[in-house]
Amino acid sequence: MNEQREQLVLGRSIRLCQEGNRDEFKAIVDAYSQRLYRIAWLITRDHGLAEDATQESFIRAWQQIRSLSEPWKLTAWLTRILINYLKNQRRRNTVPTAKIEAAVNVADPARADQQTLAAETASEMSLVIAGLPADQRTVLVLRYFEELSLEEIVEATGWRLGTVKSRIHRALRHARRQMERLGPNPLLQSRVEEEATGG
Repeated sequence: MNEQREQLVLGRSIRLCQEGNRDEFKAIVDAYSQRLYRIAWLITRDHGLAEDATQESFIRAWQQIRSLSEPWKLTAWLTRILINYLKNQRRRNTVPTAKIEAAVNVADPARADQQTLAAETASEMSLVIAGLPADQRTVLVLRYFEELSLEEIVEATGWRLGTVKSRIHRALRHARRQMERLGPNPLLQSRVEEEATGG
């Protein structure tokens, strides 16, 4: 199904869900469950917690579906629900941080070619961002693994554009220092330099 057709189908599903049709919500769950799970897994270290976060996000999405006034922003809206849930759980100290090398192995056939990293790069990426604060980790997950634009990250997190940029900048500065300690890795280095130069 091409992207335009998929958007039409999801738009119809959203409209029917807002009218109370629970069966149509399955189309939304099917389209977004792997994506939300992957984000949750990148931010947690546990399959069970990632599954719980994904399921809870869909429960909240169903409860709040009438508040979605712009159906084309469904991706950002669902991501924001998930991130808010994880933030609330983290405040209660129930969501540990993830090891990135495990997360890159989470399957998503639709984007597998874009998401695959070499094992050594994933291991180094884990070392680079393992110590980042949760807000910096979140923006890197959304930017590098989900490949969201800055504007989409703003939508997904509710943070201002300046906040998103400064958190990415601080995270990349930290990543550069870590990479100097680890030695050269062309793939990892190119990702960091690309972002730093706005590429």
